[in-house]
Amino acid sequence: MEQTQTSPSEASQLAQMSNQLSAYGYYVMVDGIFYTIEPYSIKMEFGFNKLGNLKYAPVDKEFKVIVFRPDWYYEHTSFFAQDLDIVNHDYTKRIEPRIRQVAEHLYELEFPALKKGQLLVIRDYNNLYGIGIGSISDSLVEVFNTTKAPAYAVIDNIKKSLKSFPDNLVIQALKGVWEYKVLEEKTEKVWKTVQEKLDKYNQRDDREGKLIFADDVLHEIAYYLSLDDNTPRKQEAEVLVKEIEVFKNDKPKEVKEELPDISLLVDNVKCYIGDTFTMTMVEIGDDMLIRFKGLPNEFDGVVLRHKKQIQNEATGAFLLQTNEVNGENWNTFCYENDGWGGLYTYVYPPLIDNQIYVKEGGVTEDTPLKLYKDYTKQ
Repeated sequence: MEQTQTSPSEASQLAQMSNQLSAYGYYVMVDGIFYTIEPYSIKMEFGFNKLGNLKYAPVDKEFKVIVFRPDWYYEHTSFFAQDLDIVNHDYTKRIEPRIRQVAEHLYELEFPALKKGQLLVIRDYNNLYGIGIGSISDSLVEVFNTTKAPAYAVIDNIKKSLKSFPDNLVIQALKGVWEYKVLEEKTEKVWKTVQEKLDKYNQRDDREGKLIFADDVLHEIAYYLSLDDNTPRKQEAEVLVKEIEVFKNDKPKEVKEELPDISLLVDNVKCYIGDTFTMTMVEIGDDMLIRFKGLPNEFDGVVLRHKKQIQNEATGAFLLQTNEVNGENWNTFCYENDGWGGLYTYVYPPLIDNQIYVKEGGVTEDTPLKLYKDYTKQ
């Protein structure tokens, strides 16, 4: 059978062939042609990166192993079949031949357990020998096309195979296929978490509840997209981000409640001092009007309406909250009393996420009526 030779860097090479036996050794016989089984030099453990120098016999179906050696004793020789397997490719299985002596020093061996796509390894008292039963590079392609092994294991062996056959275009193409499968495996678990958080987000009908889960979903999607520049669900993820951002930014128009009657406005203003700002507040009915001066943002000097949230009636602890900063509850002012004389007063100024302790006192031009009128004009 005629074989087209290729570069050793592209595909495995045919073993040396001859029409008749002229030198002692081991051979594979196919269609009356003898293919030399050469010494198999392998250092340390076997790997797909060590197949470049191993030759093959063009086996299709029927073949025989020929032993042409003087004073050959089967008892001194071991035969092994080695699979080109992704997971256990170091494993070799000892195989037993059917032996027929056909002439002096000449034996025909048949191996029912040796199949096309395997390596035949022979060990005797002189050396170690090896040959591919069929093209080794073609067998590798078949393995990479049909294996059910984990993607990370396959890609590792493809990279090793390319050290044996660096110019093999089919294996190069399979490398790209399996790299994408590795990415799919790596990202699928993260995407499952995205879906779980998205389900919780979608199950909420109230805006406040959806906002809680919206940031969770966005955080998980950001992590998913960071895994690679071209994640399998990148387009779907980017669409989700846009939809959630639109929801977050599409704040319902707040209809201002009318302030309690001006007759409920108390007569005095409380002033608190921070390191870089002052805060004044006045009580009107169940509401509080608060103004910060000295903020580095658009809320400097703005009067904000607050509601009191009692935290502990026994100690008098409470929060002052407003929805006029970002459309959601903003805990601006916090008064804590641990019941043992411990008093803590701190604020979260609008658009500043730092907790800042303040103390009562200081000078202000604000009066109860000024705070009231400024709020109604805004």
